[in-house]
Amino acid sequence: MEKNNKITIIAFTFAGGSKYSYQKLSQKLPQFVVIEYPGRGLRIGEDLIDDIDLLVENLMPKVLHEISLSNEYVIYGHSLGGLVGYLICHKLQELGIKKPLKLIVSGRKAPSIGRKEKIAHLSNNLFWEEVVKIGGVPIALQNNSDLIEFYAPILKADFKTIENYNYIENMRLDFPIDVFYGTEEEITDEEKLLWEKESTKDTIINMLEGDHFFIYNHETFFINYFKSLSKNSDLLFNYV
Repeated sequence: MEKNNKITIIAFTFAGGSKYSYQKLSQKLPQFVVIEYPGRGLRIGEDLIDDIDLLVENLMPKVLHEISLSNEYVIYGHSLGGLVGYLICHKLQELGIKKPLKLIVSGRKAPSIGRKEKIAHLSNNLFWEEVVKIGGVPIALQNNSDLIEFYAPILKADFKTIENYNYIENMRLDFPIDVFYGTEEEITDEEKLLWEKESTKDTIINMLEGDHFFIYNHETFFINYFKSLSKNSDLLFNYV
């Protein structure tokens, strides 16, 4: 089986996301591979999973398949995807699988910081109001009843996955971590530094203008950033 000579980006989406959430990145980067969660997108016919351990277990076969096709790879995730990617990395390290060159996370606090506000238990209407506050829902769609009916169960499962996650201090990862935040996200300098405790290698924190979904305001930046990975053998640099 012929392997991909470029660095593969194995990506995981935010709550409510699907393969199509990273469409521009996938179009510009043929090596950008999104691992689809069950219950949405190409896996719409499957049951939703609202437990993080079961979700990681469900995704591992596809991750291992992509690794088998790659010479080198990185793990990337935004928000929920950042947590999933982090846990996938730990699973790979435990199994002794060829490790990624680095973990890349955006819009996600360190795993040791739990989500304070729990909303998955709310009624659909109240839940949707909280989701809209976070951002990412176009104004024209915020009061769309069909959209709420379709996405509320998916989002609730994903938020439950995040809210019920219990951090367990584990062996630190032995590869670098790049972390990106939006300048409007609520995070302290002390909280940013907690990512440094998750790896024995360099952890680089970068800030970009925007709210929680700042990645969509900086798609060209991220396209160039991911392209740059194949041009830098050590991958230890502050790109911003």
